[in-house]
Amino acid sequence: MESLKLKVSKKCLPFGDKVIKQGFRLHKFQEIFYSDVAELEKDVYFIVAPTGAGKTFSFAFPILYTKDNNYLTSRRGLIVVPTNALAEDIEKTLKEQGIRVEVITGKTLTKKGKERGEELIEKLKNCEIAITNPDILNYMINSGYHLPRKNEKFRHLKDFPDWSAFFNSLDYVVFDEYHLYDEEQIANILIWFLMTKELFKQIKWFFVSATPEENLIELLNENGISLKIIKQPLSNEGRVIQGEMEIEFIKISKRIERSLFGYLVKDGKIKEDIRDSIEKAISNNEKILFIFNSLRDAMKMKYIIENEFDVEVWINTGLQTREKDNKDLNEILSKTDVIITTSKAEVGVNYPVSLCFMDSGLYLRNFMQRIGRVGRGMEKCKVYCAITTKIFNNLKKHFNELKKEELDYYEFVDLMKKAFEDKEFKKDKVPKFCGAVLWSVLNSMEEYNKKLTYQRKEKLENLRDKFPYYWVLHHLNEKIKKIRDDEYGEIVDDEDIKEELLKWWESFKSSFRRFREDSVIWKVIYEDGKETEYDLLWILDNAFVEVDRKNRIVIIRDFREKRGNVVRGVITYSLLDNNYPPTIGGSNKEEWFKFLYSDYIEDIFLQKFESWKIYKEMHFEDKTFFEELVKNIETLAPIYSKKRIEIFDLVVNFGEIWCDDIL
Repeated sequence: MESLKLKVSKKCLPFGDKVIKQGFRLHKFQEIFYSDVAELEKDVYFIVAPTGAGKTFSFAFPILYTKDNNYLTSRRGLIVVPTNALAEDIEKTLKEQGIRVEVITGKTLTKKGKERGEELIEKLKNCEIAITNPDILNYMINSGYHLPRKNEKFRHLKDFPDWSAFFNSLDYVVFDEYHLYDEEQIANILIWFLMTKELFKQIKWFFVSATPEENLIELLNENGISLKIIKQPLSNEGRVIQGEMEIEFIKISKRIERSLFGYLVKDGKIKEDIRDSIEKAISNNEKILFIFNSLRDAMKMKYIIENEFDVEVWINTGLQTREKDNKDLNEILSKTDVIITTSKAEVGVNYPVSLCFMDSGLYLRNFMQRIGRVGRGMEKCKVYCAITTKIFNNLKKHFNELKKEELDYYEFVDLMKKAFEDKEFKKDKVPKFCGAVLWSVLNSMEEYNKKLTYQRKEKLENLRDKFPYYWVLHHLNEKIKKIRDDEYGEIVDDEDIKEELLKWWESFKSSFRRFREDSVIWKVIYEDGKETEYDLLWILDNAFVEVDRKNRIVIIRDFREKRGNVVRGVITYSLLDNNYPPTIGGSNKEEWFKFLYSDYIEDIFLQKFESWKIYKEMHFEDKTFFEELVKNIETLAPIYSKKRIEIFDLVVNFGEIWCDDIL
């Protein structure tokens, strides 16, 4: 099997000249945080520093600066992270610095109804730094906590007139690991920034990552935003944050090995040469890390390792994240010999290991985050990394051009940029998403309370001319209102068609309150009684299970050798089709795979809508209205990502049994 070896020299961060009262000498990138953020010249700062540089530690510095300089009032910050596990890690770091911290997630918000929104604003006002995820922010900004439910006429939230009250309490916002977001999510963040800038000039925004998102920088520049990029230099001296790495890249065939698991395992057992490496590390009391692309591969490797070696194994994947009994991480790592994880390794947790086997991940950002989690401090680390033939050939070509075997960190990063083809960023879609998001926010404010939110809404309307796609949704919403108010059938003469349109539009509007794709989360029981929660679609496709529909529980009996495609489709009200409610997939296998493996489903949306038009046109009394309605709806196609789809039910095939009512 063909491989390529290279070395990456140790990473050292030089110290700057500034020493703070706590006795810490700061690195260059940390100095911007230890300041009066209100006096900073730029609106936005991009912080570029390697994993392990101390970025999290610096998030509290604006608070410490005000205390060290005897300010009468402190500052308040918000840290936005992509995962709840990372939020909990950051909470520990900040509390060790004496900061009052609140983590605001679906798990920590315990109240229901309107009291949930009041709990959220109370948590913010009782802390110096709040840590949350973008899902909470997105739901709040789209009036999710304020809009009344079915049995409510109006919601009045104490000290929380609308989402702007949340941001009015902040002095700075940090987006940590923001590189993980796609075009629509970047558009959300861009609109959040532009809206808060219209309302509150004082808030400073920091975007922090080891792998910066160049597209966001370009978008902010194009919108005239004052920004600065601060890149942490490296040197041969200073604090060592990652020891020397020896990396062996293994070329993997998609038809033979398929992945890291196929490279490591043959006939259900660890291959002899791999076994020798593992046994040597164990005998030297060295910890071993496996990072897989597939959760199924991770779970199967756990069973193989436990069967073949007398070692303590800890598995850390999305399946374990929601377990009821989560123990202290440091305590777990101290007792563990072998760590098995997935893409979850890309955020937050650092692993004290000297031997690592890893799938590279799909894109450069995945690889760089994974490689940054191993060999921390002075430790030397050996890494075996499985990569596709295409990436391997690119890597080999550019590595041979360098004519050197040992690279410094930034040389290594540049080499990997040439080897990987990163995920395509569809920049042309961002202005459309911005217009759609802006409309959703303003419309939800009006639906909540037009009079109460009028002044703030009027200021935000200044942004409409920047993003003209706003008007596509505005005009369509006006037409849907006319259909809703059409009591005598002057527009459409069929009540069922009227209901279809109204239900579809409500589903479309509510999709903007989701930051990610919709999923069906059920309780999962596995490994003799362990309880967690996970995506039902994934569980059914990757494990042999028993299903308790009444209590919404699945019991995992074993994991499949390969994806089984038990789930064959979804039923949703988020599309318009002749068949009601519409199904994506089902007997149409090609359509189902297109939905599973594509980010955008505009062709599915348009194909089904074409069928709806043909069969429903006859029921529209006003033909001009119908033609305008159709044109407006078709204009939504470019923003029909999978986030638009709300799952009502799953179409499932258990062998000979077809079932479309599992939920």
